[in-house]
Amino acid sequence: MEKKVLNGGKKTTWGVLGTIVALLLGKLKYLLVIFKILKVQTLISMLIYLGTYALIFGWKFAVALVYLLFVHEMGHLYAAKRIKLSVSPAIFIPFMGAVIGLKEMPKNAKEEGFVAYMGPLFGLLSFLPAIPLYLFTHEPFWALLIILGGMINLFNLIPITPLDGGRIAAGISTKLWGLGIISLLAFSIINISFIGFLIVVLGSTEWYKLYKKQKSLNNDLAEIQELEYVMEKLKQGGLPLDGIQGIVTKAKWSIKNLQITEALQAINMEIEKRKKELYLQQLTGSYSLTEELQTDNQDGMEGLINRLEEKLTEFKKEVRTTQTYYKTDKKTKVQLFLIYIGLVIVLALSYYYGNEILMNHPEVQRVMNR
Repeated sequence: MEKKVLNGGKKTTWGVLGTIVALLLGKLKYLLVIFKILKVQTLISMLIYLGTYALIFGWKFAVALVYLLFVHEMGHLYAAKRIKLSVSPAIFIPFMGAVIGLKEMPKNAKEEGFVAYMGPLFGLLSFLPAIPLYLFTHEPFWALLIILGGMINLFNLIPITPLDGGRIAAGISTKLWGLGIISLLAFSIINISFIGFLIVVLGSTEWYKLYKKQKSLNNDLAEIQELEYVMEKLKQGGLPLDGIQGIVTKAKWSIKNLQITEALQAINMEIEKRKKELYLQQLTGSYSLTEELQTDNQDGMEGLINRLEEKLTEFKKEVRTTQTYYKTDKKTKVQLFLIYIGLVIVLALSYYYGNEILMNHPEVQRVMNR
């Protein structure tokens, strides 16, 4: 039905649209900005996406969808640039949507929420001009644009990661992810939505990972304390090899972090190697190592200790993130909540309004009454 309505659109629609585009791109700087934003990956994936939907639903629908998704992703890009986060180019994935990847994580849930809600906010702004355009032209295309814009951005506000709503809700309370999982699961069952089921799996996995990290937080802090003691002894020197090996072995069996246990095991093997060298010296009656061998041994042990220190620094950073990332003050929680609720209400009203005017449009009613 939608395809027939769109294909039956009048030339007035595209005349008005052309005028708007001409006004927006009237200055050369705007054109240069657009070419700068449209990286090769973005442009190629966009054309594939556009072609796929044009073949199925018609080119007007495809253009509208690509436009809405592109502006939405530009909202994320703008927010990421504002807080100096490096991002990958936008990629369009047929039947999935579009995505901009963060090359680095935000510092905290407040920053992540900012990046997240700018997508739906830009998405809202992208289709608001369609309201006066519909009132001026009475073309059903503009009503469809309002409906699509409201639907896409409302769906993104479901409080479940990796959707924008989940990232906004994380700054309020990660417990809201549970509500999002239940809501999307119910929606997916009712509508038999493969994408919905996929997001539920991803969101549930992310929530479980966070739960495990938070549950093991006290143990992780205890492990860090023990590892700092090990590092102190290793750097201090003066202990016999058996003493160092005892400390390292004890830590290896009590630490659960795989990378750190591998680093400890490497130190343990180096100690075993040195003990064998000393044993061979005793058998041969030689009690001194060559200067070259001593230097090699020293460099080898220092390298292993430095590697352990690097892994410990990474582990401490990870634990620190678990401790503080989702902790936000009351003011931030209220701000994120009001932004979230405000976006949901405005988008829901926009979707309802677009649906009402489209269903009551004479051309649509004629098609439905056939």
